[in-house]
Amino acid sequence: MSYEIIQQQLDKSWRLFDSERINFLCEVMTWLSHPDKDIRIIQIAGTNGKGSTGAMLREIILASGETVGHFTSPAVFNDCEQIWLNGNFVSQEAWVTAYEDLNHQLTQHNLTIANLSYFEVWTIVALLIFRQNKVTYAIIEAGLGGRDDATHMISYGDIVAYTEIGLDHQNILGHNIESIAQNKADLITGGTLVVSDLEQVSAVTKILKRTAKREGAHWFEQHDTISIQSETVNGLCLVINQQRYQLGLNGAFQRRNAAVVWQVLSALELRYQVSFNIAARQKGLANSFMVGSMQVDTINRLVWDGAHNIDAVRALLETVKVWQLSTRPILILGVLSDKNYDDMLAYLLPVFSEIIAVTPDNPRALEAEDLADTIKKLAPNMTVTPVASQEALALAQQKQGKNQYIMITGSFYTLRSVGEHYA
Repeated sequence: MSYEIIQQQLDKSWRLFDSERINFLCEVMTWLSHPDKDIRIIQIAGTNGKGSTGAMLREIILASGETVGHFTSPAVFNDCEQIWLNGNFVSQEAWVTAYEDLNHQLTQHNLTIANLSYFEVWTIVALLIFRQNKVTYAIIEAGLGGRDDATHMISYGDIVAYTEIGLDHQNILGHNIESIAQNKADLITGGTLVVSDLEQVSAVTKILKRTAKREGAHWFEQHDTISIQSETVNGLCLVINQQRYQLGLNGAFQRRNAAVVWQVLSALELRYQVSFNIAARQKGLANSFMVGSMQVDTINRLVWDGAHNIDAVRALLETVKVWQLSTRPILILGVLSDKNYDDMLAYLLPVFSEIIAVTPDNPRALEAEDLADTIKKLAPNMTVTPVASQEALALAQQKQGKNQYIMITGSFYTLRSVGEHYA
């Protein structure tokens, strides 16, 4: 069966609120002889920054001469972006080979691929690919929360790293920061090293530490000196422990993510008696790249960023402010209906010259017309145009003035729906 046909058949729904789901997935992992067993696994959870943190770790480990796999989500322009193998996207052929192993085991137990969701299949396939290629390290990002996330099926994790935890997916994870933090904390298992963003709100840190102690995990904390030396549309330069590092990623918020990365590297050095030297760290940070995370095209003056909650939007706008652009940018915006998009708009509206509203490629999407109506109510003088996603970028470029940037944001699904028509 071809890769394209398999993808069409996968169940795109989230299998949530099923208390037995993780037990079932663990059983599937047993049938597959635990592909997570012989790999040094770094799990990353959090609300914002997972992808950037994973990208920095991936490139530093690779620059140190080790083999590494990286599973990230969601995809932006191409589903294969979700699985990195030694610095490259996985091929469709390798994906199908691993999928066939999974499908064979399901058939042996009188099940079909319909018994798994899209995200569950992709998580398991990623682990199978990493085992087949005998990677030393695998970076696995949680998809949604922790307690019921498919990545919770991993039984042989080494490090659990937490990036910033904030309010998001409140209808699923909980209506306050404590509930969300506990859901994500439930990813922690005995024997793992737990690392966290040092700037978490205190309530989050308390919950993570308490859960680590309860589960028999080990809390690892390291305070490095990290500051921003320079930040422009062309890139970010950090000074970490008095050493200069040029980043391939943009955004001042990468300072916090880098602090998590440095803790994870130290935790790995402690656990495995390995070393990640300055040269590898410099090369890795310079090579770091994440699709759809402050992805800047300076030639066409485009910025692609999947900011989909208040914290992420605020971080995006802080970066735009530092850039000191000569002209207010044009915004292409699409959001999901279950997000706090009114609050997001309160931050976005004053920054942009006009807005082009689109409908993201997701069943939970807010229709472009409804988004435009909301914007007009909040800012009657704002020029806002609802259009089909495939028309958005061409329209924005028609309106684009000299030295003016276009920013596409609101959801990773927005980037995909707009970007698939971008040549």
